[in-house]
Amino acid sequence: MPFRPFANRRINGVFFALFIAMAAFALWRALVPPDGSVGLIPWDKAKHFIVFYGLAGCASLALPRSRLWRIGLVVLAFGGLIELIQPLAGRDADLGDLLADALGIAAAFGPMIVGRWRDR
Repeated sequence: MPFRPFANRRINGVFFALFIAMAAFALWRALVPPDGSVGLIPWDKAKHFIVFYGLAGCASLALPRSRLWRIGLVVLAFGGLIELIQPLAGRDADLGDLLADALGIAAAFGPMIVGRWRDR
């Protein structure tokens, strides 16, 4: 019998793998010391918003039958975990970052929720 970890689950394997890769990259970037470069997006809160917008959207595609509030809660908990462990890596924890994470998640789910209401 071949090994197929997602065969009996309601998981889109491609988007799940993409979500894991995005989350791993976000965690890595949150824990490495800042290099002082400005980058494409200079405002830290905008970076948090964009990353968690992408994570929430990708997670909803990876788990199409899951409730959005559950996905959002898990993605936000990931953001909270990052903020909790950042001081261990010499970075500052910031509740503003967590708020930006939550706003990114809400922005990703807003159109999905409106679309579901409209389709009823």
